[in-house]
Amino acid sequence: MSLYDIRKTAQEISDAISAVLHVDVTIADNNLIRVAATGKYRDFIGERLPENCSFERIALSRKVQFIRNPNSDECKDCSAKGSCHEKSTLGYPILDGNKLVGVIGLIAFEPSQKDELLDKYDSLLTFLSKLSELLVGNLKNAAYIKKLKVQDELINLTINNLDSGLICTNTDNRIQFLNSVVCDMLKFDKDKVIGKDISELLPLDIVGVTPNVRKEVKLDIRGKKESFILSRIPILFESKISGNLYTIHKSSKVIQDAYSIMNVNLNVDFSNIIGESKEIKRVKELAKSVAKSKSTIILRGESGTGKELFARAIHNESTRKNAPFIAINCASIPENLLESELFGYEEGAFTGASKSGKIGKFELANNGTLFLDEIGDLPIHLQPKLLRVLQDECFTRLGGKELISVNFRLITATNRNLEEMVEKGQFRDDLYYRLNVIPIEIPPLRDRGDDISLLIEYGLQKYLQKLNKSNIVYSEEVKEIFKCYSWPGNIREMENCIEYLVNTVKGNVIMKSDLPKNILNYLSCEKYENRGSLKERMDKYERELLVDMIKTYGSSAEAKVRIAEILDINLATLYRKLNKHNLQ
Repeated sequence: MSLYDIRKTAQEISDAISAVLHVDVTIADNNLIRVAATGKYRDFIGERLPENCSFERIALSRKVQFIRNPNSDECKDCSAKGSCHEKSTLGYPILDGNKLVGVIGLIAFEPSQKDELLDKYDSLLTFLSKLSELLVGNLKNAAYIKKLKVQDELINLTINNLDSGLICTNTDNRIQFLNSVVCDMLKFDKDKVIGKDISELLPLDIVGVTPNVRKEVKLDIRGKKESFILSRIPILFESKISGNLYTIHKSSKVIQDAYSIMNVNLNVDFSNIIGESKEIKRVKELAKSVAKSKSTIILRGESGTGKELFARAIHNESTRKNAPFIAINCASIPENLLESELFGYEEGAFTGASKSGKIGKFELANNGTLFLDEIGDLPIHLQPKLLRVLQDECFTRLGGKELISVNFRLITATNRNLEEMVEKGQFRDDLYYRLNVIPIEIPPLRDRGDDISLLIEYGLQKYLQKLNKSNIVYSEEVKEIFKCYSWPGNIREMENCIEYLVNTVKGNVIMKSDLPKNILNYLSCEKYENRGSLKERMDKYERELLVDMIKTYGSSAEAKVRIAEILDINLATLYRKLNKHNLQ
């Protein structure tokens, strides 16, 4: 800081001196900028003093100077010489130790004022010395106050950006401070609640909660019951309680944060879905186009095709990507526990229930995405309850009474024929239509053409890195087998197979003999054996396919362009294959 930062104080001091001593005053900072002045120089505040003037010499020498006769040899190098109207000037350096802070000068424009400076020279030096100390002290105080303000602003900024709501009370339970977080949570008007007894705002049983113990509480927020976790921390000063600090969190937020930490490595996007075939590109484009919508999505496809991967990619492409992605498999949880997993429950809701109750998946997914995998296995008695939550966007916990509002995007997945289940009465038609808003069919691996080559190479590199191995490759025979194999378990089966091979292969090349038993059994089955060698079988299949295509679409040039598009190959490749099989 410089004298310019306390220019208002410097001006007040200048005016006071001028009024008492009947002389003009100028105060300049360490850059010789006039920060305060009286009389004729008042209009020059903010400007630099003339070059080589007496103030500059004082600043350089750090010594007092008394100019008795301006415009004389005393001022021979001053740029204002000849135009200066001063009769005399008494200048004093303002020092903070050895550091120059500025210069203060008493200036006479009349002979009587000059006489006054001469007569009281010694006493004026003492006066200017004290005045210099006063200005330095003011400057230090201003710097300290500025530092405190910066620290105070930093503390407030930190407190208001915490995840926790904070309320601080004194020994009389009157609110002394609360941060913006708790104001947003509880819809408080900060200016109206400061100084109030906290019991006017929160129930007494909450105010008196056991110190340092977290407790879930229900509070009425603008007509809706919301769940919070509250704790009370006594504030101790000199071993005496001087107040209390209340911390408040949204119940679901605490657990959502834990879920986010656990899922930190599962934040996948569409780039994690490997494949360049027409089939998978079409599905990815559809999924991307609906990702930002609020509408319900159902992912259809065989087991192992990557339905959860798509669900996570859709979530991370949506506007809800910074909120939780909560996944639950309806087939993996016993029927009698599934309802409590979804809805949660209150304390004592049923025998064996946790004393503190439990937050359900609906509540955890609030503002985020809820993924219900294997939705076809949702028990029939839970189906209308799920439908009600989707329609009303609220629910009650098991054993509870208060409605809890929720806002989540639902994505479901199934490998079952829901339409057939609806016909048989195994799945409610009203829920089916509510879920089947945006159906996305994920193709099985056997229908994805050349994606198999990409996926087996990607999987190999993935498990080599994961298992800290290197320099392992597939033999050409194994590559052909993988392309021919039907992969009934889809990508999940392929990944398991590759992980098995990386773990068990003896050399650096994966051979046919290294393959797992299920694939070897497939290769040795009668149906497979009767098809001849791998190349013969593939050639035969290729020829049969091309014959069927020509029968369906014809043999014209336009038809061949259409056939090439359907087979996802270029036209030159198609002509080469037609020549190979004598089909031109």
